[in-house]
Amino acid sequence: MLAALSIWHPESIPPEEFKYRNLKRIWLPVYDFLAIWAGVEAALVGSPLLNRIFPGDFVDGAGATFTVVASLCLVSVAFPRLWRLELVGKVVLVGMIAAYAACILLYSPNPDPNHFVVLVLAFSLPLPLFRLNLLGEEIKERRAVRQADARSAEGA
Repeated sequence: MLAALSIWHPESIPPEEFKYRNLKRIWLPVYDFLAIWAGVEAALVGSPLLNRIFPGDFVDGAGATFTVVASLCLVSVAFPRLWRLELVGKVVLVGMIAAYAACILLYSPNPDPNHFVVLVLAFSLPLPLFRLNLLGEEIKERRAVRQADARSAEGA
C-alpha cells in the first residue's frame, strides 16, 4: 500500500508530467541522498572551512540540521502527497547552502576566500531551485482547478 503512494509507482506521474519522470524518480532522490550524506559528513567530521570560522559544536549542529532537512526532502520527494513538506524542506536546504557559501565569503579568516568551494556550492543550487519552480507551478495549477470548481459550483 505504501508503494502505491510513492513516486516509483507506475501510476504516480500523470501522463502530462511524464517528461519529468526521471527528475522525480531518479535525480531529485539522488540529490537529496547526497545532501543527507553531506550532512552526515559535516556532523561527524566537520567542515575544515567552517571549523575555522565557527566552534565545532555549531558546525556539528549545522550538519545534523542539514541531515534532517535533506532527509525530509527525500521522504517528501518519494511521496508526492507530502509536497508541502518538500517545499519547506527545499527552501531551508537552499537557504543553508547559500548561508554556507556566504559564510565562506564573509567570515573566512583567509585573505583570499575559497571561491572554488563557493562556486561548487552555487553549482549545487539550480536543481533544488528548479524543483521549487515546478512546485510553484503545481500550486498555481491546483489553485486554478479549485477556483474553476468553485465557479462551476456557484453556477450550478
